[in-house]
Amino acid sequence: MNKRVVICFFLFSLIRSHLFAGGDTIRLNQERVKKQYYTQPLLLKSNPLATLWGPIPFTGEYRLMAEITTGRTRSAQAGISYLGKSLIYSIVEQATKTPSFYRLKVSGWRVQAAYRFYLISKRKYAPFGFYVSPGVSYSNARIAIGLERYYQQVYFDFRHFCSSVVVGVQVGRNAKITMDIFTGVGYKRNLVFYHINNSKVLPYDTEDFGDYYNWPVKYIFGINFGYSLY
Repeated sequence: MNKRVVICFFLFSLIRSHLFAGGDTIRLNQERVKKQYYTQPLLLKSNPLATLWGPIPFTGEYRLMAEITTGRTRSAQAGISYLGKSLIYSIVEQATKTPSFYRLKVSGWRVQAAYRFYLISKRKYAPFGFYVSPGVSYSNARIAIGLERYYQQVYFDFRHFCSSVVVGVQVGRNAKITMDIFTGVGYKRNLVFYHINNSKVLPYDTEDFGDYYNWPVKYIFGINFGYSLY
């Protein structure tokens, strides 16, 4: 009987020590797995300089962009903008004392969407580092020359579409403030219509706007400043 007690006690001690050893191993494995996880920040971005000159002539862009990671090396980005009168053109009108019936009235909007592929090592993750990104953009603005035409609903209707591929780098991984610099090339289609009194919409000949405006190739360079939300 005593031998059985001793044997049972020995087996119990052996099993107990094995379980605690196994628990330590599991804990270490869990810590190792935790190190592989990463935080997925949401970036809110804009550029105050875009208010000087926007995607459509005589406009200024008030832009808000959002980017969120969809994987360790990928992210999705979307943006919406209000298009008002360019601050540069507003200053010119004030400096030259342009009469109100000749001053431009501008209102419009822009939407953007892009998907990013980050070229990063295993120890880093999106949305920071170098990337390649296809994207699309659509802008629409109504520009009336003077208050009288504005109230009579006589205006130019600008419609710009662009699909592009850009390369860039986004920095600021260990800080709240980020900076996104990019450049690329795309295909653009610019259309202008002349709107008269809610009854006629006429295609407008854009030849006077210059060759670059009508050329289907668009060169892209931009900077966005952001704030990361972890």
